[in-house]
Amino acid sequence: MTSEETKFSLVVAVSLVFFFTSGQEAAAQNSCATELPSLPDVMLSQTSAETEPVSHCKVAGVIGGKINFELLLPDDWNGKFVMGGGGGFVGSVMNTSLMFNSLQSGYATVGTDTGHQGHPGDASWALNDLEALVNFGHLAVHRTAVTAKALTNAFYGKPITHSYFTGCSRGGGQAIMSALRYPEDFDAVVAGAQAHNWTGIAVQATQINQAMYPDPQDLTQAVIGPEAQALVETSYLAACDALDGLEDGILNDPRQCNFDVSSLQCEGSKSVNCLSAEEVAAFKVVYDGPSDSDGNSLYYGFPFGGETAPNGWSRWISGGLSYFDGDFQEGVGAGGFEAPVSPSALFSFGNGIMKYFVYNDPNWTYVDFDFSNYAKDSAAAAETLNATDPDLSAFRARGGKMLLYSGWHDSAASGLAMIGYYEDLLEHDSSASDDIRLFMMPGVEHCFGGPGPSWVNFLTEIDAWVESGEAPDEITAYWLDEQARPTGSRPLCAYPSVAKYDGKGDPLYPTSFSCRFEN
Repeated sequence: MTSEETKFSLVVAVSLVFFFTSGQEAAAQNSCATELPSLPDVMLSQTSAETEPVSHCKVAGVIGGKINFELLLPDDWNGKFVMGGGGGFVGSVMNTSLMFNSLQSGYATVGTDTGHQGHPGDASWALNDLEALVNFGHLAVHRTAVTAKALTNAFYGKPITHSYFTGCSRGGGQAIMSALRYPEDFDAVVAGAQAHNWTGIAVQATQINQAMYPDPQDLTQAVIGPEAQALVETSYLAACDALDGLEDGILNDPRQCNFDVSSLQCEGSKSVNCLSAEEVAAFKVVYDGPSDSDGNSLYYGFPFGGETAPNGWSRWISGGLSYFDGDFQEGVGAGGFEAPVSPSALFSFGNGIMKYFVYNDPNWTYVDFDFSNYAKDSAAAAETLNATDPDLSAFRARGGKMLLYSGWHDSAASGLAMIGYYEDLLEHDSSASDDIRLFMMPGVEHCFGGPGPSWVNFLTEIDAWVESGEAPDEITAYWLDEQARPTGSRPLCAYPSVAKYDGKGDPLYPTSFSCRFEN
């Protein structure tokens, strides 16, 4: 923590001591009538009593003139606090903990725009603006957490018992970054499908964009189309679906499937039953991951999964259904800003990181870009943005817990990157599994959705871990119908174990599976 950050935290703490000793110790009333303390560099813009989804006080404000936040304080408070993360490049106040019914469950909860306004697929706000980049990278979440917890303590007249952070995608990266840089902010964090290595993601996205859209002036159709994607998916499922003992269109661990996409290359003229050499090469960029001119790996590839899903390749990788065609889930918010022109989400994110985070050049292009100087060029951005350090000792020393999760069908943030980071943690300290658990989710897309059971209330799971002190070995994931009612479930197993079908029983019942270690 820098001296300025330490100063900010100390001044907030001193302000609260003064507030409490001034006789403001009464419990909060069922309204917003409770006087809130004046905090340094914080301006409150709105305080209103709300009734939906439950009765609560909404407090909106801005920190440092740029970092907007919204704090929700339920009348029926459970004594706990949770901060929800954002998605993409954020740009409006987002709070993904609301997806877990945090407010209805009695949590005081807060979200932030990370210090800028704009569409979550637009990074132009970062052009030559180091303050904005630092806010986005880590500081806005920290300052919001310190501010929101201070206001929460004051509002209720008693201290928070436990503080959590839940996030997926960008929010997953925010969770890990908070544990690394500000280990005292949260008692436990949930990091799903984390975007934690921004310079690595940029390499991955850029080489995919080069393969899918060789001419950035022609974005009408990717080299790989829906027919080719369906051919590959059908082929690897035919070869590997039964490996886990159950033919259900879901690979328990795609790494166990040795299908080679090159086997589908046309021997003669191109047809719907084979792939051109250009298509095979593009598939390999996605599955094998980016590499330099000497063939050295630069980042992770994507495992098999999501090729034909509406929220899979067509949204993230190859295009056809832009990530920006739809808004974020209601309650999370995308701010209503105009979406950038983009055939796919990775097209936007790859170009955005390169243009505005690394090179500060709106005219940067991936055409003929060879990555030979990229490690040096991206070092400054990596220092601010990447949460890749495996040393979580400070967070763990104060009892911090971390729950990681990722979908195997995720076409936005590779599950292999999540596994890679977890294995780095164990290599750094073999006891890390005492306080950090990873759950891979078969058949699950980015954060949720897909053919696999994707609903887990991770806020409930991390709270149970903290309250009981017992690390989870299994978690139950559910399929939900359109009315959000469970229609079946399966166990998720703490990595590296996987849920194997026992060979009998209803595959929609978790008792038909057991967690086993695979070689």
